[in-house]
Amino acid sequence: MSEIILFDHEGCTGKREDFSCDTPDLGVKFFSGVARSLKVKGNHWVAYTGKNYSGERKIFGEGEHLKLGPFDQKIGSLKLLNTDLSYPSIDLFEHIDFKGESRNVDERIDNLRTGGFNNLISSHIVKAGVWILYDGMNCQGKHMIALEGERVANYCPLGWNDKVSSLRPLLTSDKEV
Repeated sequence: MSEIILFDHEGCTGKREDFSCDTPDLGVKFFSGVARSLKVKGNHWVAYTGKNYSGERKIFGEGEHLKLGPFDQKIGSLKLLNTDLSYPSIDLFEHIDFKGESRNVDERIDNLRTGGFNNLISSHIVKAGVWILYDGMNCQGKHMIALEGERVANYCPLGWNDKVSSLRPLLTSDKEV
């Protein structure tokens, strides 16, 4: 069984609240914007800054997260990742609305320039797994998280149009993304 435990103090101390299923609004448990540390048991969890799985998102893997950095006192909703991470697959498209040249990717790529696709991506479809797309080479820089089943038809509103330079699938061993 997977669960996430939120704490109102750093270092996994203080008042706590346990969650074992998706929670669209932590305010129901009076814990919205309260968490300062957390502990994950089992599968990864996605924490969102807004309720109903909106706003910025961050993935937390198994273990203790003694400080939350930019997510300190900002978590508003939680989603359990029951995704099989074994066979990741994402389709990348050159233009918005899934048009233009496309590439199917099933492994980490540190430099999309090698395949002639650097800074050309404007939309994607995640077929399997969870993906982290980066604006820098070697999976460095700012990143965008793409969840299984997600279809993002236009990167423009996200500020990511023609910016992806590398990407990698989420690994079971990843503690935090």
